[in-house]
Amino acid sequence: MNRKLREAWLTKIDATDYETHMATIGQAQANAEHLKEFFDRANLPPKSRVLFSGAGGGQWLEYVSPDFLWALSVTFSDINADYLRLLARRLEKFRKLTAHFQVDDVESSKLPGNYDAVIAVLVLEHVDWRKAVGTMCRLCSDRILTVIQENPPALASAVTPSRPVAGTMSVFKEVHPFLLSKTKLAAEFAARGFVQTFQAEKSVLDEKKMLALEFRRGPLE
Repeated sequence: MNRKLREAWLTKIDATDYETHMATIGQAQANAEHLKEFFDRANLPPKSRVLFSGAGGGQWLEYVSPDFLWALSVTFSDINADYLRLLARRLEKFRKLTAHFQVDDVESSKLPGNYDAVIAVLVLEHVDWRKAVGTMCRLCSDRILTVIQENPPALASAVTPSRPVAGTMSVFKEVHPFLLSKTKLAAEFAARGFVQTFQAEKSVLDEKKMLALEFRRGPLE
């Protein structure tokens, strides 16, 4: 992870400021839909182990019910413990879900692995993405969902809002997450034994797209 980005996510970016920004531009809503659709497709067997890497505060819970997680064993990890505490508070009203929370770095994870599904939503833009892909592939036995951001040609950076950023989000005037090439990303997964099996996009403000990419441990017939 870029050292300045790491510091920003650990000490500077308030969850409320971030989530307000994400909701305003429609990314939070779009990504929540991507999550629900992934679990609808996956139809994971009961007790399957699922990891949400870089889970943040769980803003998606404001838009879709986590009923698709009831029968699963779920771990939420993030580098920022405050975000995980926010996520835990959000989940308190869903008494059917038993979840585990772990402070962890996707670039050098200490988690034990063997997850049936690993999910990373808008995480790779903020880290050393090749290290993160390596971690996800090492931890996962079956399928991976990652959501990345795709911009129109005129918008080169991952954070280019149509209105001035407010509060702690102003740190992105100084540190800049970068967009990823879906082609290079797919090639990196393929090199680690994961074949792309699905792609879907949802449009948000500023002609940006939230691009969901699903990978399965291959080769698949």
